[in-house]
Amino acid sequence: MQFRPLTHGEKMFLWIAGLALVCIIGIGTAAVKWFSRDLPSMERLEMIEPSLKTRILASDGSVIKEFYEENRVFLPLDQIPPKVQKTFLAVEDRRFYQHSGIDMQRIFVTMCRDLIHWSRAQGASTITQQISTDLFLNKKEQTFPRKIREALLAFKIERTYSKDEILEIYLNQIYFGEGTYGIEAASRKYFGKSVKDIGLNQMALLAGLPKNPGGYNPFTNPERAAKRVDLVLKAMEEFHVITKAERDSLRATSLNLVQKTSEKRDFAGYFCEYIRQEIEAKYGSRSIYRDGYTVYTTIDAGLQQAAEQNLETYDKQLEEANSLTSTRAAYEEAVALGKTPKAEYLQSALVAIDPRNGHILALVGGRNFRETQYNRAMQAPRQPGSAFKPFLYIAALENGLNPSDMLYDTPLVVELPNGDVWKPRNYDEKFHGAVSLREALAYSYNIPSIKLIQRVGTPSVIDVAKRMGIKSRLQNVLSLALGTNEVTLLELTSAYGVLAAEGMRAEPMAITKIEDRNGNVLEEYREYHEEALQPDVAYVITDMLTSVVDEVHGTGASARRYGLDIPVAGKTGTTDEYTDGWFIGYNPELVIGVWTGFDERRPIGRGMTGANVALPIWVETMKAAYPTNRGPAFNRPSNIIEELICQESGLLSTPYCPKVVREIFIEGNEPTRECDLHRVSSYDLLDKDKDFRQLDKEASRDRIIPQ
Repeated sequence: MQFRPLTHGEKMFLWIAGLALVCIIGIGTAAVKWFSRDLPSMERLEMIEPSLKTRILASDGSVIKEFYEENRVFLPLDQIPPKVQKTFLAVEDRRFYQHSGIDMQRIFVTMCRDLIHWSRAQGASTITQQISTDLFLNKKEQTFPRKIREALLAFKIERTYSKDEILEIYLNQIYFGEGTYGIEAASRKYFGKSVKDIGLNQMALLAGLPKNPGGYNPFTNPERAAKRVDLVLKAMEEFHVITKAERDSLRATSLNLVQKTSEKRDFAGYFCEYIRQEIEAKYGSRSIYRDGYTVYTTIDAGLQQAAEQNLETYDKQLEEANSLTSTRAAYEEAVALGKTPKAEYLQSALVAIDPRNGHILALVGGRNFRETQYNRAMQAPRQPGSAFKPFLYIAALENGLNPSDMLYDTPLVVELPNGDVWKPRNYDEKFHGAVSLREALAYSYNIPSIKLIQRVGTPSVIDVAKRMGIKSRLQNVLSLALGTNEVTLLELTSAYGVLAAEGMRAEPMAITKIEDRNGNVLEEYREYHEEALQPDVAYVITDMLTSVVDEVHGTGASARRYGLDIPVAGKTGTTDEYTDGWFIGYNPELVIGVWTGFDERRPIGRGMTGANVALPIWVETMKAAYPTNRGPAFNRPSNIIEELICQESGLLSTPYCPKVVREIFIEGNEPTRECDLHRVSSYDLLDKDKDFRQLDKEASRDRIIPQ
């Protein structure tokens, strides 16, 4: 077969056509390079990880707080029900598994429809294109160059990930309104349950939201949301997700949305902020908002709730009872009027700890975290007043003194190093003569405590406090006995836990474990224990502190009048001019500390002692922990013994002592001398056959005053 030679015209045409082809290829290649210049690299595409929120869990596994830039809970594709997946494909991209990132068939059909209707009502973006825009491009830029970059990026994503991986990224990435990203977070937001448990009409709502999350929001636009659900149900029928009969039955089905609340209080806000600071210090400021940690904490959600409610209830009552002008209600009224007042109203704080392991079970740093973030439980050093006295009496026991030993509540003048004179006084402005250590502690007498610290020495008291967990600086001054050195509520409450735990100190802890987004354990926290006191000393001081509550005139006696019946021990604390009120109390399983006062240290009100302002909150929170009003008793060591003691002399009683009490002692340290205030008569001494100790016990039965 012979080919005829090309004419000059044909040669010119081919030459021009070839040149044009080269130019087109060159221009196309240059255009691709130009539009790809700011697109992410393949390495970057391989590292797509959605921003996840960090969840703070209570001890029972419930979520108490979430920190996030985007409210998202990642869910693997195999945990998303197949019907949910197909519903989204029915609405967004029915040929998802057939195209390579760009659906040319859909683009052609869409263009035809747009031309027929002379509008751009129809969209043709695939799921892959939506991902490329959500993750890497400017959504607001609606230009041809951006569409080119979107298409190029979609091709790159399709080469990097499998179809299932792309669908997984999409379902966890897209925005559903109400601040939620990803299908699992959206399901919890709108329906209060996992996407694994939702119904068909709820699937339809979720699939319909991404097109216009604000416009189809079922909370704010229920009618538009219902119409959108109907359209999605139609698409589900067309895509064979549901049958026509199912679609007809679902039209009248309620969506069962969760009830939105207008809660103005952050639950466990102060505790969660402390956790946030701890995580941020370890892993960085942005990490807690993006990396999806799961933080397991020690908080008891039920006890925390009760503590917050009790604190607010009683502080409101105090505001009314004392006719305070700076109240929380007045503050909120000013805020509602557009003002920016300071939160100067009455505050309280509470800490509850399990003394056996140091777990913080409840922590309230103030009345409302949103209004003031200052954590009064952990950050506020305050004078504890008489709540510090147990450290002094423990030092006395360690120095060989007994609960029955006598102190003299008589006028005292102390000359200070600077030449000034200090005349300490009791709260009731009276002197009570000879009182036992037990009475001085139960009734919180100041002058006997000053005389006691003069006897045992301030270094001994400081040593006891430090061993028990007080970390604040303590000054070597006599007023230490009256609680003039500042401490925090957390450290004081933890220190009392040593007594509850029979002398063992457990370092307070709030976090038990931290996991990453994949469930790998990053850190596991261990409990720390050390012996701070001998068990017998801890028991004796605990028994003395039960008198604070159980004695009719004990400073904490109102706890029984409020209806608390379980065995407890504790101590009140009140500072000068009623600026601070404290109560720290415990049983073997739980120690709770409460503080009440103003931030700027001004009087709460005349007569507002720790028993009036802190004890009621403590009692109600303890009752919440023991709703049946039954609790464990304190364990008595085997070397604790009892003796009958003359209440006036503190010595072994005789048949002639008018007031006899049973008192406990550490074996070997009990008194051996009989009362010398109420001596045996010379006539009785003639009868040498009498066993006076036995006579003492028999004759004293009707004179014993219970402790």
